[in-house]
Amino acid sequence: MIDKSLITNAIKLSMQGKYEEAEKIYQAELEKEPNDYMLLSAVGLFYISTKNYEKAKDYLNKACKINPSLGTVSALGFAEYESENYEASVKILKQALEYGETPDIYDKLIMSLFKLHKLQDAIKYSGIMYEKYPQNPASVANMVKSLTQSGKLLEAEKLCVEYLKEHNDSGALWIHLGFLKELIYSDDKQACRCFKIASDLGHLEAVYNMAVSYQKQGDYENAEANYKKLLEINPNDKETLTSYGMCLMKQKKFKEGYKLFFKREKSALDKNTKNKWTPNSAFEKEIAVISDQGYGDHIMFARYLPFLKEKTVKLVVTVRKSLRTLFERNYPDMEFIDYEELNQNMQSVRITDLPYALDIDFDHIPSSSGYLKAQTADIKSDKPKVGLCWEAGGAGMRTMINRTINVNLQEPIFNLQNIQLYSFQVDDTFNGNEKYRDRMINLAKDFKSFEDTAEAVNAMDLIITVDTSVAHLAGALGKKTFLLLPYASDWRWFDDNKTTPWYDSVEIFKQTDSISWEKPIEEIVCKINEFYS
Repeated sequence: MIDKSLITNAIKLSMQGKYEEAEKIYQAELEKEPNDYMLLSAVGLFYISTKNYEKAKDYLNKACKINPSLGTVSALGFAEYESENYEASVKILKQALEYGETPDIYDKLIMSLFKLHKLQDAIKYSGIMYEKYPQNPASVANMVKSLTQSGKLLEAEKLCVEYLKEHNDSGALWIHLGFLKELIYSDDKQACRCFKIASDLGHLEAVYNMAVSYQKQGDYENAEANYKKLLEINPNDKETLTSYGMCLMKQKKFKEGYKLFFKREKSALDKNTKNKWTPNSAFEKEIAVISDQGYGDHIMFARYLPFLKEKTVKLVVTVRKSLRTLFERNYPDMEFIDYEELNQNMQSVRITDLPYALDIDFDHIPSSSGYLKAQTADIKSDKPKVGLCWEAGGAGMRTMINRTINVNLQEPIFNLQNIQLYSFQVDDTFNGNEKYRDRMINLAKDFKSFEDTAEAVNAMDLIITVDTSVAHLAGALGKKTFLLLPYASDWRWFDDNKTTPWYDSVEIFKQTDSISWEKPIEEIVCKINEFYS
């Protein structure tokens, strides 16, 4: 039988931070009673408190096999969550709900589902949690996040504001409110004030958001100060390192920025290789390029492939299927394969790291006049042909919304009578293809690959697009392009507001503030009338 007084003492020692003394007591008791599920559970909880999650899971698993209970099963779920094993935490926390309910179980379950991008399930459990615990801060925060993810931004803001009137010490909700100020009103200054309140309440997540907010406002000094503050606390945090690196690269601080950006979170694709290129290492005779991130990145950084080819005997490039044919036609001396065909032992480098690996800085960007070729689609019109793309995708909500324009705001372009408009918009959240079907011919519905898109681009006289893959494709083809950029544009456009060193054929039309698109669209209308009067 275990000595309860000793266990009580071990708990006290643990609370005082005397972990070695507490651990000795627990291990001594385990030698006497190795199968006591209550002792196993207590030891598991002890290791959770010391953040030794692997040991915690070992003891909690043993306890669950002997006598599963609400406390033991939920603790195991928490340990899996803290270990970032979100699939396991979801499975176990759902099992815990069969034994009983606590707000913490729902909270960790919902956060796990969000981490796995299982939005419908996260939204479902957020609703259940909020109904059961309407005054719980985590419950309200999860409900606000679910409403936000569902696009119900004003409802999310209302719930946030109402709760903060009575509970203004909830840092998580101040963060959500700041995020909503960005999404709804493009008000980065107000958002930053909300993040500052959350930061003063001790929320590190708010410090990260402050850094991003300052960066969006062009206040790089304060942005860098907040990134550095985070890295002092957690020097290996991938998200902070990546964002700080992009902040530096936007200022054209090439080596300093890429050094941090290179440390970004490994994608699922990186798991297919065991021989990664590292800075200052030599190139081997055979190299595999892993095309990471989005389609626009693949197209943008493909310009560096010939430079890498010069340094190796065999170059293999993993690429998404929709880009494969286009790339094969343009780079016949390279081998393009699907990700699953990759030889794990070949030296690999990510396509977005090629400038860094080749030491080609942002003052010497190659092939800006164009580097891709494609046939031209047979599209006939008596008027100048203008392709239009208004919506970005494939990124986080903050980035996606920042790079997207409500198609209704482009009404002045649709009203032009001297051009024929063609839609290049595949994912059409705003339903512009249907709304403007009398003014615009939808080409996007027939696109099966980027070769189709490239052929259609070649048939146009002009492309008007937001910051998405179409912009990079048009620039790579050397097609005259009007690029609509938000005030807080992505790092790769630096702070340029007229031209870009990446593409000679691209002219930038950028917001002069974070709210209105009226001026850049008006400038585009004037340009079109000037060209095609």
